[in-house]
Amino acid sequence: MKTTATKTITLLSATALTAVMTFTSCSKESELDTIKDAQMCLNTATTATAQSCVSKLSANTSEQASQLKCAAYFIEEGFGTPTRLLDAIEAAEGSDGTVGMISQLKFTSSVKSSAAFDVCNVSGIPVYSQLSSLVQISTLANTLGASATTPAEFATAIDSMPAVVLGEVVLATYESSCSGQSGSGEALQSFCGELEGAVAEATPADVGACLKYKLTGNAYPGLPCPAN
Repeated sequence: MKTTATKTITLLSATALTAVMTFTSCSKESELDTIKDAQMCLNTATTATAQSCVSKLSANTSEQASQLKCAAYFIEEGFGTPTRLLDAIEAAEGSDGTVGMISQLKFTSSVKSSAAFDVCNVSGIPVYSQLSSLVQISTLANTLGASATTPAEFATAIDSMPAVVLGEVVLATYESSCSGQSGSGEALQSFCGELEGAVAEATPADVGACLKYKLTGNAYPGLPCPAN
């Protein structure tokens, strides 16, 4: 059983979406002011106002700006409070594992989940990339599974996803957010372990087929995918 301290560290890592950031002095003053203003705005943003906080950062591709734009998507989707993310993390600690967490993390549209996935993956913060990939899988699976709500329904939907789509999510996430990384909390590290098993494959389609097996336990695709 995890200790209270471990759960707290996990939660703090996940809710870093609203953490105060340190900015480098080499940034242009006007750019730095814009980023600071966006951060202050996000600290009190609601689902209705989050995107307006980062509207002036649309052309800024720095890691700091990407971190804020990533956070804005999560806040807009109602994940700006510790409770929502804690529920998802605790779901991963149950018998349904990562699929339990995936079932708690869907966004309202695949357009938003894809946009979040793109910007969170270039934020330079592994936990942002990990969470956004879980959201992407959840939202795409929910699209295929119509009104999927339970972990079992999500597992069925994940199993019906095109393997190549799932594989591309894995490949975009693993190297930047899992390889050699630590400190994301046990639930997300478990997800990284499943990704690590999948990337032993050669092509996106093979990687996706392997991750399906890792997440759902269905249809072992054969070697070199490691058996559960």
